[in-house]
Amino acid sequence: MSRVDFYILPEGAGTDRFACTIAKKAWASGNRVHIHTQSEERANGMDDLLWTFRDISFIPHELYNGTANEDTPVTIGFGTSYPEQSQVIINLGHDIPEFASSFERIVEIVGGDETNKKHARQRYRQYKSGDYETHDHKIDTLQDHG
Repeated sequence: MSRVDFYILPEGAGTDRFACTIAKKAWASGNRVHIHTQSEERANGMDDLLWTFRDISFIPHELYNGTANEDTPVTIGFGTSYPEQSQVIINLGHDIPEFASSFERIVEIVGGDETNKKHARQRYRQYKSGDYETHDHKIDTLQDHG
């Protein structure tokens, strides 16, 4: 059974920088991480952000092209392919990827705007009706989270 963690961000907060923080923490804990996005454009944006999101640290990552580089602990992708050796997926898409249950841990980040909340509620109901262990984490301030 996969564990699903919903991180509920404060009003007006964006999801991408928080995703970088979660990716860094998961990688630092020894996990391989896959960031799933809605589109190639968003994947490229996350790639750029991971290069610059912290000026004093670096998260080794690459865009996933269907083949896994064993030396790269964080991948970013979209569509239906994913690196099978990853343990954690950070889902930045509107829907649950069909391969989500292949991961030990699924991270869902709920941004502060109503559209994000609407999509997150739908995903939450789907996870609850499936074979997933769900947890909610309300984030009051992003100051400590990146």
